[in-house]
Amino acid sequence: MDPWSGCRCRGGGDEEGGESIFAEINITPLTDVFLVLLIIFMVTSTAIVESEVASRTGVKVALPRAQAAGPVTKKRTDPILTVTKANELYLFNKKVEVANLESEFRKALQDAGSETLLLRGDKSVMLGAAVDVMSVAKKAGANNIAILTSGGEGK
Repeated sequence: MDPWSGCRCRGGGDEEGGESIFAEINITPLTDVFLVLLIIFMVTSTAIVESEVASRTGVKVALPRAQAAGPVTKKRTDPILTVTKANELYLFNKKVEVANLESEFRKALQDAGSETLLLRGDKSVMLGAAVDVMSVAKKAGANNIAILTSGGEGK
């Protein structure tokens, strides 16, 4: 019995009149699997990056617009303080009370090995609240304070 009898093969003649075997492999299902895996990888990697950025920046706020603002050179570990519309304070994504602000700044600056604090505030936050936060940050050892804004045309 021929071991190749159950196989889908095309036979053809060779130079001596015998049969040679040409096996066919359908790669369409393999290509489909690779494309599905590629799409899954792209979606999950985008979600992971977005969740990492969200966990680092904290609470979403409407940043004020600035026409003349330049890019902020920041390290990935620089502490980010967010002041919400309701004057709530978030260091990264952790809510911080005003009474503990200086110690939290000091700890975050030490952990980051940085002297820079990035300040994000809702556009409706009053200047007095920002000045209070900046003075506490200076006491805690932040030599540089950057106020983050959204770029583009001001309204």
